[in-house]
Amino acid sequence: MTMKLKKTGIALLSAMLVLGNVTPVMATQTVGTQQTTQTQSKTDTLQEEKEDAVKVIADYGSITKLKTDAETAKKIDELVAKYQELIGTADKDKNKSGLSTSASIEDCVSSAKAAIDALVAGDDNNGQDDASVNPSSTSDFVMVGGDWVTPVATYGQNVNIVLPVVNMGSVNLANISVTPVISNSVTEWPFEIETSGYTQTITDLPGKGNGQSDMDRRRELTWTLKTREDAPSGYYKLQFTALYYVGTEAESATLTTYVKVVGAPGSGNVETEGSGSSTPRVIVTGFTTDPAEVNAGDTFTLTLHLKNTSKRTAVSNMLVNFNAPSEGSDTENTYAAFLPTSGSNTAYISSIGKNATTDLSIEMTAKSDLSQKPYQLDVTMDYEDDAYTAYTSTADVSIPIHQAAKFELSTPEILPATISVGNEADIMFSIYNTGKTTLYNVQVKFEGDSVTGGESFIGKIEAGGTGTVDALVTGQAATKDDGTIKAVITYEDEAGNESSYEQEMTLMVTEDTGLAGMDDWDMEEVEYDDSTGSSKKAVIITLIGVVLLTIAVVIVILLKKRKAKKLLAEELDLLEEDDEETDSVDDGEKDNNGKDDADEIS
Repeated sequence: MTMKLKKTGIALLSAMLVLGNVTPVMATQTVGTQQTTQTQSKTDTLQEEKEDAVKVIADYGSITKLKTDAETAKKIDELVAKYQELIGTADKDKNKSGLSTSASIEDCVSSAKAAIDALVAGDDNNGQDDASVNPSSTSDFVMVGGDWVTPVATYGQNVNIVLPVVNMGSVNLANISVTPVISNSVTEWPFEIETSGYTQTITDLPGKGNGQSDMDRRRELTWTLKTREDAPSGYYKLQFTALYYVGTEAESATLTTYVKVVGAPGSGNVETEGSGSSTPRVIVTGFTTDPAEVNAGDTFTLTLHLKNTSKRTAVSNMLVNFNAPSEGSDTENTYAAFLPTSGSNTAYISSIGKNATTDLSIEMTAKSDLSQKPYQLDVTMDYEDDAYTAYTSTADVSIPIHQAAKFELSTPEILPATISVGNEADIMFSIYNTGKTTLYNVQVKFEGDSVTGGESFIGKIEAGGTGTVDALVTGQAATKDDGTIKAVITYEDEAGNESSYEQEMTLMVTEDTGLAGMDDWDMEEVEYDDSTGSSKKAVIITLIGVVLLTIAVVIVILLKKRKAKKLLAEELDLLEEDDEETDSVDDGEKDNNGKDDADEIS
């Protein structure tokens, strides 16, 4: 009984334990099921958000493509695919990675829309189409210089507008004030007007005469400007007015550059007018010449780089007209600085596509008498859009012209033509500047084994002017060859470039004999004429002749005196000998007389 009861108790206890264990297990299974259900719900919700986000991006891209060209539409499709892959797709086989939070999905959608907007606004070219954009100028002196990339200004942000200025004249300029031309119209001035004055000053702007290169003489001005929030996208032409003085005369120049504006989404394009039509603008982004340095009188090829800035409208039937400034005239005619070799100053371009570029070349000849300075060439472009609406654009390019230095020498005059070592010869000749440019720092040196000295500084010789060389060279060694010496003439042009020219001449140098060169002077052969320097030559020859004649007379007198002295001495010697003989005879007679007397006495 007892055992039965014990067994029964154990059985009951076991049953209770079993029942107690069942209950917790069942509760645990219930909670796990709930958690699984909740997780599955969150996953489904996130997947739905991904699907919605992918659809939103696709729809936004499709709507935006309707406003763009085929090339831009293709790029939009690539962007849409990129962001869809980043988010993840509804297809679980492809959804190997993706975003895991709602916030990240929302951020991705916003980023995708911004990227599409930026692409449509023009960021897709990354500035590559604008790398060759160069500013232009309208001044003979002050101009925009250097290869400069068109700056990109984004709405609501600051941008630095850098204006490189160079002086292409030979005159140094100082205190040049440069002021941007500002407008209240956002289509003309896309920046906030935050101050009352934007004028900047260049304290010194050296000219070409100081010998520096164009890059070394360049000065840069920088304006930091804030782009307006409502500024439409597109290219803007910025103009700056430069005021300066040349001597006492006030002059001005208009400097031009461009800026590319990336406007806010929906801001439109600066080319779009109220009617919704697109106005294509064709600009000159730069130019080159072949050869790079154009000399007066040269034939060169001018190549213009043209760009249709419109992203919506192509242009066609373009007529480009070149108008060169008039330079030089006679009583009846005026001549252009540049003349097309074909005889026509008009060129034709069939079409330029949307946002496309093209090059236009024309062969021209520069007049031979042009001064060394930049010359402005005006370019007028007449063209049509797709609707056959006519437009006109203008531009200008400044072509620097260089004048080659030209001069001639007169026949050198050397007096005397033969000298002895240690003596001097006078060398005279003239330098005639037959070119159109001034010669600076003209110097003459003489080279030769037999002579030294003669360095002469002439300085500046104006176009059409004459420089005179009058130098004394000294014989330092006897001539061992044909007596050739060189006159080395060095000079600088208006750009500071140094050149040299050699002129050979003959001067004989002999050993020092004391009378070297006397036989070479024939006074009867001296010619007097009315040419420059003839009177001076005659005077020098006369003086030298007088000196030589005086020397000869003195020598003759000395020789005669020496001869007379010698004769006198000889005569005195003879007289002394006669006296001695006489004395001897007298003494003999005295002796004889004394003897006789003695004899007689004895």
